[in-house]
Amino acid sequence: MKMKRMSGVIVGGAVALLLSQVWSTPSVAKEETVTILAAASLGPALEQVEQQLETEIEGVDVRVVTNGSGALRAQINHGSPADIFLAASEEDVNEIQVPVLERDDFLKNELWLVTPKGERCAVDWRELELCTRIVIGDPVNVPAGRYAKAAFDSEQMWAQIEPRLIYAQNVRQVLTLIEQGDANAGFVYKTELTEGVEAVESVSSLSVGVITYPAVRLTNNPTVRAVYERLFDEEIQAQFLAKGFSK
Repeated sequence: MKMKRMSGVIVGGAVALLLSQVWSTPSVAKEETVTILAAASLGPALEQVEQQLETEIEGVDVRVVTNGSGALRAQINHGSPADIFLAASEEDVNEIQVPVLERDDFLKNELWLVTPKGERCAVDWRELELCTRIVIGDPVNVPAGRYAKAAFDSEQMWAQIEPRLIYAQNVRQVLTLIEQGDANAGFVYKTELTEGVEAVESVSSLSVGVITYPAVRLTNNPTVRAVYERLFDEEIQAQFLAKGFSK
């Protein structure tokens, strides 16, 4: 009987000790996800910024989704989660159908005519007669394509150019098609210029207007506000400026 009673005391004490350890273990704080929908041209810079934000802001998991601004705008209007929207045009922000809690000018860019490396078919964006396959972003969903169309319209070139156009889903795809030689001319942002293409000429803002990237905050949350405000910090902005953006 004594042995049984002692055994019960030992087992009971072990269970109590185990439970006390479980109850006293500090709970791990759950990370809060902040979803940023961003124009495809912002993607390379945002890869670095995303990591920096997660390091500097405790308990945040920054999730970046990039695509053409029009496609992202449609996703927002159809209910896709989005805390912050970084668009490549004012028009796409104007057409958001959910409340915008905060809106600011974020960055600026330029539109450039490019050709495959060493294979120029034009030296002027107004003289594209020898360029038989011209790629631009789809003007419906891709601001870079919209800006290219505006440039053609300003010179009354659209009817002449349209039969030779190839439409891409975003400006990054335009660049890829030029680098691979699947088109012999295209229009991309200054920030897309690489050694794999020939940068021919910038398109004047007189033809396309000022290319402004607006930023908007869509949810009212302290962590989202912290991330949004940090995007405008001089140190973070410097990473975008290093990629060719301007203020």
